[in-house]
Amino acid sequence: MRVKPADRTTVIEEYYFSKKLQQLALMIASGIDVINLGIGSPDMMPSEIVVNKLKESAEQKNAHGYQSYKGIPGLRKAFSEWYLREFSVSIDPERRYYLLSDRRRV
Repeated sequence: MRVKPADRTTVIEEYYFSKKLQQLALMIASGIDVINLGIGSPDMMPSEIVVNKLKESAEQKNAHGYQSYKGIPGLRKAFSEWYLREFSVSIDPERRYYLLSDRRRV
C-alpha cells in the first residue's frame, strides 16, 4: 500500500538560511571577505572565561543526570509568563502543550 503525502507538503520551501549559506559560499568563492552573521555558527573559540565556566560546570557531580520529563519548574513558569507577555495567552505551567512549529515556541 502506498500512502499519498499530505497536500501541504507540496508547498514546503527551502530553508531560508540554506539559501543564505549558498549565497555566502558564492561570495567567498568570488573573493569577497565576508563576516557571517547568519545563524550563529561560531567561527572563533569562546573566550577563556567561558571555557573555564563550562569545565567547572562539567565537573559538578549533579550535572550529568537526565532532566525530569516535566522539565524545570522555574523554566516552565518563565515560559508561561513569556506567553502571557508576548501573545496575551495564559498557559498553565503544569500542563503539557503540543505545538506545530518551533518558531518562537518552546
